[in-house]
Amino acid sequence: MKLKLLLSIITIGLLISCKDALKQEKKSVKPDAVKLKPKEIINETETADSLKGYKIVDLISPKKIPATKELINYLGGKIEKTETIDFNGDGILDYICQTKADSLGIGNEYWISSDYKTIKKTKCYSDGFYYRWFINLDNDPEPEMFEVIGDEDGADYIITDQNLITGKNTTLQYINPIIIENNKKYWGYAWDIKSIIARTNGTVTELFCSLNHTIIRDGNEEYDPKHQKQMPVLFFTGHHTQESGDHDIQKAQWLTLEEIIKRTKR
Repeated sequence: MKLKLLLSIITIGLLISCKDALKQEKKSVKPDAVKLKPKEIINETETADSLKGYKIVDLISPKKIPATKELINYLGGKIEKTETIDFNGDGILDYICQTKADSLGIGNEYWISSDYKTIKKTKCYSDGFYYRWFINLDNDPEPEMFEVIGDEDGADYIITDQNLITGKNTTLQYINPIIIENNKKYWGYAWDIKSIIARTNGTVTELFCSLNHTIIRDGNEEYDPKHQKQMPVLFFTGHHTQESGDHDIQKAQWLTLEEIIKRTKR
């Protein structure tokens, strides 16, 4: 009997000792460690939910077509490539025609309106790669361009404003393109991009973006724009063909292009 009583006392003592140890362990945990928030996750479901009730705005690609007789006559039969796109915002398709490159790999590109007037003439190059899409991001009728210009070493991803009066383009913003696919984030190579994540909110167009990230460009392309203190992330849909590592991107939000420019201005 005495032995049983002694064992009971020892067992109770051990239980009390364990409880005290657990209390002490909880007290030793730093308050900051308990308050840490989980890393923000940007996923397709949340993105889709944020588009409900809004009109989706998408990128428009120029369509390659055979040169018309009118264009051949207008440019003297020297057309190498013809694309059609409404580049002035009047609702009628216009033309972009390229001539054959010379021995230095330089050709001319003619922007011709639907009534066959040359709006602007620029140089085009056969080396490297070049992609462009059109999207209206402000209040003027002509759309802006999203351009990717690069080679095997790297590429610049830029939003460009057209001035069809002077025929000169202005770079508005250098950006980092990120594709959201299967709730993961990948670098948006030009050939992997399908569409931009954008919406109209009333009369303004908003872009899904982030100004909080740790992406560092490697210097083979523009990595420190003269008029920008940082390159924002813009989000796209698409299918990745290359693994591009983990991208720490926080605080995704909807902003107009004008707001993005103001917040990233140097």
